[in-house]
Amino acid sequence: MASKKVAKATILIAIFGGVVVAVYETFFWFTHVYENDARVETDLTQISSQVNGKIEKVFVSEGQSVKRGDSLVKLLDSDIRLTIKALRTDLDLKRAERLKLISEKIAFETELTSKLETQREKIKTIQMESTSIKGRLKLAKKNIKRVEFLFKRELIPEEKLNLEKDKFLLLKGDLAIKSTQITLAKKELLELKAKLKQIDVISENIKILDIEYARIKDTINLQKVELGYRRILSPIDGVVGRVHKFKGEYIEDGVNIITLHDPLQFWIEAYVDESQIRHVRVGKQVLIDFEAFPFEDFFGVVTHIGNLTTGQTGLKTRTSGRSFGSGIERVPVRIKIQNPPKNLAPGMQASVNIRIYEGIKLW
Repeated sequence: MASKKVAKATILIAIFGGVVVAVYETFFWFTHVYENDARVETDLTQISSQVNGKIEKVFVSEGQSVKRGDSLVKLLDSDIRLTIKALRTDLDLKRAERLKLISEKIAFETELTSKLETQREKIKTIQMESTSIKGRLKLAKKNIKRVEFLFKRELIPEEKLNLEKDKFLLLKGDLAIKSTQITLAKKELLELKAKLKQIDVISENIKILDIEYARIKDTINLQKVELGYRRILSPIDGVVGRVHKFKGEYIEDGVNIITLHDPLQFWIEAYVDESQIRHVRVGKQVLIDFEAFPFEDFFGVVTHIGNLTTGQTGLKTRTSGRSFGSGIERVPVRIKIQNPPKNLAPGMQASVNIRIYEGIKLW
């Protein structure tokens, strides 16, 4: 009899417990939105190269923490360094050639300026001598007239008259010589002035060298930019999620090499049944269960409700391919994790209970 009583009591307790659990689950179902189609999400940063090349070294491994600006990957750059070295040699040659032309220009300009000044002074001196001869010639002409007057009156001998005429003829010859010298000196001056064009030619050559010099410098700068592309740096503080390419592999620009994520920027993306989405509001409290941490409870809050269903975006979820309920659309709901566990990884599965009524708290 005693054993029967114990059995009955056990059955009654079990039934009562079952009823309590059923009532709790029913009440929980009416006061919460439950969804097991949820997973951990984060902003993934895909690292790729801006140029084609062969990987010389990968500096990081999966799971490693990196800081912004840390080196991730280095591509072979020996060809670019050789190009820069050759360009710098060309630059030095152009610089030396330019300095040589400038020296030649200064020397030629100094010499030509001196010659021009000397020639001008020479012309000026000849012109002064010519003016002096003209004055003396004018005076000699007056003397001839005076001597002729005296000779006609037989006051002086004929030799005196002839002497004055000879002086006049000599002065006239000297004037002709000076006139010729002036003409020749002016011609030489014009020839010297013509050489000024050579200075313009040298100046133009210097300008051409300046252009070539600037072009080589621009090319070197472009090569330096290209060299910078051969070392890929981390754009964020984060963790290396995956290394896709390794040393020795040839990659093209845009190909994903490394995937990074920020370990502090996790959230839950829950895909809520369209029939339940009307109960969900931004700011609602959420109980989170991670499959990776089955014996721990975590909490969060709804921060965003999507405007498109997964069917419209083409997003594949855990319930996408199931036959039962496959026609039901789901709406993505973003949930901020308030106490995230350690070792949380993007893609981890979770289930969520979103509290509908703030006044009723079952956790």
